[in-house]
Amino acid sequence: MEYNLSNVFEDLSIKETELSEFDKKNLLDHGYTVIQFSNEDWKKKDIDLDLISNVVDELIAKEGWKGGWEAHDHSKHKLKEGDHPEPGAQRLNHLLNKHECFRKIISIPEILCATKLLMENEFRLSQLILRMPFPGKGDQPWHIDWMPRRKKSDPIRSVLSSLLLDDFTKENGTTRVVPGSHKLLKSPAEDGYTFQDHPNQKYIEAPRGSLLIYDINLWHRGSQNLNGKKRRHLNINYRDVSIWQQINFKKELSENVRQKLSQAELYLLKARKEDKPRNDWLFQNRNNFFIKELVRFYLRFR
Repeated sequence: MEYNLSNVFEDLSIKETELSEFDKKNLLDHGYTVIQFSNEDWKKKDIDLDLISNVVDELIAKEGWKGGWEAHDHSKHKLKEGDHPEPGAQRLNHLLNKHECFRKIISIPEILCATKLLMENEFRLSQLILRMPFPGKGDQPWHIDWMPRRKKSDPIRSVLSSLLLDDFTKENGTTRVVPGSHKLLKSPAEDGYTFQDHPNQKYIEAPRGSLLIYDINLWHRGSQNLNGKKRRHLNINYRDVSIWQQINFKKELSENVRQKLSQAELYLLKARKEDKPRNDWLFQNRNNFFIKELVRFYLRFR
């Protein structure tokens, strides 16, 4: 019998009722939901926010401007001191290889339940990274993180989540969203939106430990960090199994980490021996117009 997501939920003792009806309605109607958790709530999930915060700060101090470059194709970009993969923000990548404290992040029940609710197909973790806007910087244009749907019948291909390691406020560069925009069949740029305010925008203001979960098609953007206070979050992205992962876990996971993971965890990472490897050539050329059209055509039959 083929192992699938139902087996993953069973092996991880996750019940779909762990996501409340209120949050399900928010995801379907507004495109996002915010769930507040305390430190004690996270400890019950075997996740130590204080330890994660300390480890993140140590990694930022250690990696500095090099943080996050592992996910990029170095052959196309010569690294130089002071450069950043995203100017204006600190990033960290390959977190699973860097500390045991990140392991349980990949199987947070509410995220898996929300992803299963929104997506019709099997899914895998695409990336687990950190983003933190620098003081006075971090502003992003309105965007979605995949190709826009063109028909209402087009499936949702990805779900994004942010685990807040600091309070998110309007002053320290929180995420902005346009509620209901996940139902639009176009990208923000197609509607003329880049850096300007949107009349229906909402700033996500929530305390440390909160979980922001949203449909990939929701219009969103990171804001400028005005007061210079820390605004760190872990970005947890699940994608349709038919789409390439941002991080090639099958290739990049260290053997030491791999040996500690359960079958369910390896399945979520698409890192089992029987899992089809990522096509790195397609991934490296993913922004090419013809590759995008090829992928769009392929996905019509998935």
